[in-house]
Amino acid sequence: MKNILFYILLVMAMGFWGASWAASKVLIEYASADVVAFWRFFFALLASCAIVFFLKIPLRIDKSALKFLSFAAFLNCLYSIMYFIGLNYGSAGKSGVLVTTLIPIFAYLLTFGFYKLKKDSTRVMKKNEILGLFLGILAGICLLDLGSWQQLFGKSNVFFVLCALDWAILTLVCRNLRIHPVAINLYITFLSVLLFSPIFFFQPSMLDIFTFEFRFWWMMFIVAVLSTAVGTSIYYMGVARVGATQASSFNLLVPATALLSSFIILREIPSVLTLLGGSLAVFATYLINLYQPKHFSWESKKLEE
Repeated sequence: MKNILFYILLVMAMGFWGASWAASKVLIEYASADVVAFWRFFFALLASCAIVFFLKIPLRIDKSALKFLSFAAFLNCLYSIMYFIGLNYGSAGKSGVLVTTLIPIFAYLLTFGFYKLKKDSTRVMKKNEILGLFLGILAGICLLDLGSWQQLFGKSNVFFVLCALDWAILTLVCRNLRIHPVAINLYITFLSVLLFSPIFFFQPSMLDIFTFEFRFWWMMFIVAVLSTAVGTSIYYMGVARVGATQASSFNLLVPATALLSSFIILREIPSVLTLLGGSLAVFATYLINLYQPKHFSWESKKLEE
């Protein structure tokens, strides 16, 4: 019965993650990318502190972890800036599908390359992985929606491909941390707030958000609290409860929820290429990741420790 409850909560978390794309698109209508990014981290930090306190999450940390957390926070800030700037130029639905499906593909390629750099001759690509990568490339071509070669380097495409690569690297960096994942989320969010703090000296409009209408605050609540703080915490608790492989399979819902929320909030109608590319990308992600449970075993190990 408790597992069923966690399955329901995981579906909700994926819905929060998907909805954050459309909500973020609305936020940048009100303020610049750096202003929105700072306040997103600030309010997410407040919510994360409440979650850590309520769940009594241990915050034990050693000095060796600080360098990884600092680098992860830098990548997190870089991701957020590219994320919000990219949403100025691209649709939330297509961008959400593109980034969330490219991340596991990039993570796999980086991991495989790392094995090869270590000259691990026992690590070879399996047939399902090769097929998954091939489908991932086809999906990427569809999602980039290339009418010409010039569009390959369009602003939205470049920003979101870099977002996916950035987050894949961040994921690999966090694998070196041996603290509770919910605490990792708290520490990275806190360090991200610190890194963004200097913009108060350069952005005179930082406090203008407190004059914005309810629509802005509702979207900020979705992005900062429901997605960044609550959704991530539910996901990590799900990993501990139902297992890493089963919990990870729920990530396949994010592209669909991104498209659905973009239609509901922004009235964006996905193109045939977006739907085709999204379907191929989800299947590619399934082949690459869910056939390789050990890729997610690091999360379970951290939770056990």
